[in-house]
This record gives sequence, structure tokens and C-alpha cells, in this order.
Amino acid sequence: MTQTALGGHVERQCPSWRSGDEDDEVNTATSRPWNLLKIYSVAEELSGMALADQKPVIKDVLIIGGSLTSLMHGIMLKDLGYNVRILEKDIGSPESHMAGICAAADVLEFLNKHDRLQQPFGIPSEYFQSIDNQCRTRVFLKAPRLMTSWDALYYRLRANFDGLKSDYYPNPIVPEASSPTILYDSGKRVQDIVVDAGMVLVKFEDRATGEYKEAKADLLLGADGPNSIVRKLFMPTPTTRQPFLGIIAWRGVVPELEVSEKTRKLFEKEISYYIMHENHVIVYNIPGDKGSLEAGKRLLNFCWYTNEDTGSFADIMTDVSGHRHHATVPVGKVREGVWRRRREIGNEVLSEPFKEVMNKIARPFVQVVTDYYTPKAVFGDGRVLLVGDAKTLFRPHIAFSTNQAAFDCLLVEKYVKGEIDIAEWESRVLQFGYLHWLRSIYYSVYFQRHPIFWVVPALQYWITSATCMIRNYWKGQLLRSQL
Repeated sequence: MTQTALGGHVERQCPSWRSGDEDDEVNTATSRPWNLLKIYSVAEELSGMALADQKPVIKDVLIIGGSLTSLMHGIMLKDLGYNVRILEKDIGSPESHMAGICAAADVLEFLNKHDRLQQPFGIPSEYFQSIDNQCRTRVFLKAPRLMTSWDALYYRLRANFDGLKSDYYPNPIVPEASSPTILYDSGKRVQDIVVDAGMVLVKFEDRATGEYKEAKADLLLGADGPNSIVRKLFMPTPTTRQPFLGIIAWRGVVPELEVSEKTRKLFEKEISYYIMHENHVIVYNIPGDKGSLEAGKRLLNFCWYTNEDTGSFADIMTDVSGHRHHATVPVGKVREGVWRRRREIGNEVLSEPFKEVMNKIARPFVQVVTDYYTPKAVFGDGRVLLVGDAKTLFRPHIAFSTNQAAFDCLLVEKYVKGEIDIAEWESRVLQFGYLHWLRSIYYSVYFQRHPIFWVVPALQYWITSATCMIRNYWKGQLLRSQL
């Protein structure tokens, strides 16, 4: 009997469905975080009873989505000898993001285990510091990070996965002839997923030819981000838009030589914050052109989180051609008048070094802050797993999305090696996702709202954190990556 993506044991026709782009709606498990601990516990208990004894035989793996999460999982599975095919809906190489990434402990552990390249690609930072109006610095958190960019990490992972040549890595490691079958297959838009007779069947459109094709695998990973088609097909809840949070991230990069020596030195080593009433700015160094880490050739990554009402939100998210975006106004699409007004405000409220960086940004882009938590990660009798942002989306205030991808990947490795069963895998990734989802809400409210609003999310996070620590202690598990 066939099990469809919606979980029933009846046949159904392939729906008229397209893969989500950045303007699509996202699936929200619930809008009330304080209801989710109970939901999570029930989901864990039920999944444990249903999945504990299931261990599918795995040889061929399909990964939906072609970004950082999918590449981490693809590299790990390739290293273990599995045949891996990544289906990415966009055609060709991705557009340059040039956005900063703070790689935390799980990313560094993943790279230590699976990265075969030697050259450094990030700038180490030990502390988070705040800078006041007089340019005085104060360390407020010790949290080691490797500061890099989306581009630098993406092309490093591609060099490891399928030996892609790029400006970042012109001489990647060539896969050995005896290696498993590896394919990064772009321009493939998933239409439907069916689990039948111990196999996963994926129906997709080849966007280059317009043909509709199929692919089979023993295991499928949904690593296709916030607008995951895998989650939309398998989750029984309706697809709805995330409630408006009213937070916008204004982003851009500046070559460090374009700012003064005093400003360069201030931002040289640590992740730096400028905290104002209900908004804040973050600046840190990331690799420059072709991944250069040489002093003077790096970039300063700028991000300013502001609160916006629905009226200003609509104006900000309307691009130069009049198109209204829901998630991101990309580089080159932000209207000049919108950015000019933001600079005018910045010149009134920011301290000098942050103001200097902001005024040098030539190509800004804008992102909407949103989040969700999905209380289930295993579908199709253990043949379909949700990982990374497809499973849980954190607010970016904790800079932890890439770390979640690595955490999930390291646990998938334990699962396929037989060190844990699928029920434990789901329990641990749901716990991790839920805990840091709450933490991202807490941090977001702390930075973006009046102190009176901090109490509830703080209590939610710390009570949940304490509960998880006690629970893991009894299970003999260490809850890592708290920050």
C-alpha cells in the first residue's frame, strides 16, 4: 500500500504544486510558543512508540534543497559511502549573498570531521562586545565564533561535495573514481513525494527542459529551507503565513579599506554591537573577494534590526520595479528613497563608527525577521527527515541557523551509523530546535522591545533549558551548543 506525502494509506494524484520561492508562505506550527512544550512532549512520545524499531536499509539518498544544510548532509553521507543526489530548484550557480555567517561549535565540529581543505576561510572571534557613543568597548559575552560569509562557506562545501571549481577554490579536491555516486542537480523543482514499498519516489520538474521526471531513494532529507516543499507536503496542518513580527534587518557589506583606520581597528577582532532603544546594529569582519582573509581586503558585515509598522513595512518591501516582497528585497532591488531615509535616521542615532560603515554601503538588501517551530521531523515510516531551517527557523538575533544545520547533520551521521535510532534522532533534533527557537525569541524581544516584554520569553527559555538539562542528565546526554 502506498503512503502519500500527507501520511494517509490511499492513492492520490500528484497535486498541482510548485516549489516555494522566497515570497511564498511558510508553515507555522503554532503562534504561541508557550503551548509547544506540551506539543513537543506528546509528539516525542508518539514518535518514539512508532519509530523505535524502524531502521531502513539505506544506500541511495536524495536531498531536497541545495544550500548549506543540504551540502553538509551530502558531504557527510558521501564520506560514509552513500550515493547522494541533491535536487536544487534554482538553475545554475546561486546569486552571491555576501552576507555574514557566525559559525559556532557544531559547525566547527562538522568541519573538523568532514572538511578536506586546509586553507582557513574565516576570522576567529572570542567575544561579543558593545560599543557606546564614545567608542568605548565592553565585552558582554564569551562565545567563540568563526566569522565567515555565506559565499565562502557555500563554495567550500561544494568543493568538498562534488569538487566544484570556483574563484574561492580554483583547485578543489577531485573525487576519487571509487567514490560513491555524487550529483548536485540544479533546476529541479519538486512536485510530489510518495513513500511506497520501502522507497521514496520524488516527482519533479526539470526547469531547463520543462519535462516531468522521477527519482527514487532509500532516504530523503528535506533541507530546502523556510519555504520547504517537503514540509508543506508532509505536515497535516494548513500552510499559513507567519504572523507579522514587525522586525526588519537592513544589511550590507563594505570593503574595510573604505573606512578609517580607527573604525577598522575597532571592528577588527570581535563581533560588535551598538544597542539603542528597541533596535541595535551588529558589525563584524568577513572574508573579502574570493575569500581573502588578508587585512585590508576583508569586508565589514553590517546588520541593523529595526521595528517597523505595517505601513512602513509595505513601503520597504516594495522594490525598484514595484514588486512587493515578503521575505527579502535582494541586492540591487532596494529603492534608493527607502535606503536614503534609513541612512538619514542612522546619521541621527548611530555612533560614528557604525554610521561610517552604514554610509559606505553601496548595495544594501533587506530581510524580514520571522520564525517557526515544527513539532515533527520524521515522516514516511522513517524514510523522510526534515533538517535545518526546513524544520525550525530561528530569529536571526542568535545567529544560529547554520549551527542547527551542522547539529542535525552530526546526529543524522549517528543515526545512519546505527549509534542512535530514529526516535532518539527525532527527539534530540526537536529538543534542540525548540530550545533555540525559544532563545531566539527571547533575544529578539530583549533587543527589540521594552523591558516589560522580556519577562515571559525569558522565563519560557530558561525553564525549558533547565528542563532539557535535567532530562538529558537522566538520559546520559550532554546538551551542547547553548550559545
